Amino acid sequence: MLAGSCAALIRAAHDLLPDPGRSINSIAKLLGVPPVTLYNHIADLRELRAGAVPRQLEAPTK
Repeated sequence: MLAGSCAALIRAAHDLLPDPGRSINSIAKLLGVPPVTLYNHIADLRELRAGAVPRQLEAPTK
């Protein structure tokens, strides 16, 4: 798999993960990768699944 294709798959997974109607297994199947690939390449996977905004994307507090 090309590096660019891998990055595109990870971006697609990022877009799909917050949807509570999709399981990690179904997202992996849709993208044609094993579920472990999502766990290995998406550091904030659990936060995305919970619908939380990843810490690095939160607005700074004043």
